[in-house]
Amino acid sequence: MKLFKPLLALGMLVLAAGCATEETVIEPPSESTLGDQTYETSPALNMNVNSQDTTTKVTISDTLTFSDALSKALLENPQLQSYGWQVRVKEAERIQASLLPNPTLNAEMENFGGTGPFEGYDGREVTVKLGQKILLGADRLKRKRLARATKELAGWDYEAQRLDVLTGVTKAYISALEAQRQWQQQKELVDVAQNLYNSISAQVKAGKVSKLAQTKAQVELSRAKIDLENARSKWESARSSLAAYWGSEQPQFKQLKGQLSMPSAIPEYAKVQTYIQRNPDVARWATKLQQRESALNLEQAKGIPDITVSGGYKRAEDLGASAAIVGVSIPLPFFDRNQGNIKAAKYELSRVETQREAAVSQTYKNLRTAYNKLDAAAHEVNQLQDQVLPGAKTAFEAAQTGYRQGKFDYLEVLDAQRTLFSTRTRYIQALAEYNRAVAEVERLIGTPLSEISAN
Repeated sequence: MKLFKPLLALGMLVLAAGCATEETVIEPPSESTLGDQTYETSPALNMNVNSQDTTTKVTISDTLTFSDALSKALLENPQLQSYGWQVRVKEAERIQASLLPNPTLNAEMENFGGTGPFEGYDGREVTVKLGQKILLGADRLKRKRLARATKELAGWDYEAQRLDVLTGVTKAYISALEAQRQWQQQKELVDVAQNLYNSISAQVKAGKVSKLAQTKAQVELSRAKIDLENARSKWESARSSLAAYWGSEQPQFKQLKGQLSMPSAIPEYAKVQTYIQRNPDVARWATKLQQRESALNLEQAKGIPDITVSGGYKRAEDLGASAAIVGVSIPLPFFDRNQGNIKAAKYELSRVETQREAAVSQTYKNLRTAYNKLDAAAHEVNQLQDQVLPGAKTAFEAAQTGYRQGKFDYLEVLDAQRTLFSTRTRYIQALAEYNRAVAEVERLIGTPLSEISAN
């Protein structure tokens, strides 16, 4: 009992020091660059915490909408979920970095079980000590700062991956819409070719045209059917590519709902590039520099030796007396002052600064290329819609009318038919290319173009 009381008092002092550690509160990372969604409330992150939750599942029907495709990918994209887990890992590491070192308990008993005066247990001495390391270099504070910056960096990596998924799904949906429209158009072409073949066959029977004309019409019909099968195959591939974003091996939807949007007024490049700092691939470098600076500060703090203080109780049975014990342990930094790690951390900070410059420069280059592509696609769509497509349609209708009136032969009708449908094909391709370019520009600036135009 005499030994227990002073030991209990010393233990309470050490535990009180440990309780001074901050509460383990997980703060949500910064706000998402697109919309008002935050990482902490992200569906993908919440699914990672409770992967068995079925209340947030998105059910895919026969007709898939764009919003359902985005929601499905955000919830179930495997790669995005892995980045979500990485955020959770860094949050846990931040909690660990905020903890105090554990105290050490040392107990000894000596002067017993020997010979002479040390025979038996009457001359034994019992010593109990409790030690606590004191971080003179503020290591704990600087570890917390480094862990916090690392967690925020993981948040930026998650956000970049989230935008990659959103952009990828958008492009895949656009490509699938393009393939669906091309397949539908090819069905129309087969119908037109079939009607032309039937008309020529009837005229061959009536002796108005030669058998050669029927053969050429048959060749054109066969070619249209081959192209139809190719268009169907591309549609199936586009469906599979889209469904792969939520880990589906077999697409559950049969068709897509929606139309490819028409070009609208494109903001000037000088205005667009001012939003490039919203790109998480660019914004992350500020956090990356903070992380490297925190790492340098931590290495410098490690160069200051930490001391260990201890206190305890000693009992000498042969004297029937007790005494308190205090002690201190200080490493002497004669040789190792952590100078190598400090220099490496400085070099790493300089390396990150140059990497940041290179990344920002590359992003501006990519934005310029994507913007030029967007501008060219918008111009092509407008030209095809306003001039080329109406002319091709008028020429085809005139050729059909003239053929029925006997003014044109079937070759002129066939040529006008090819011109019309090839123009339609190019128009769909240009329209899809325009929409994909919009998605690419928005990914690079982390902002919808509609918001810039509205401002």
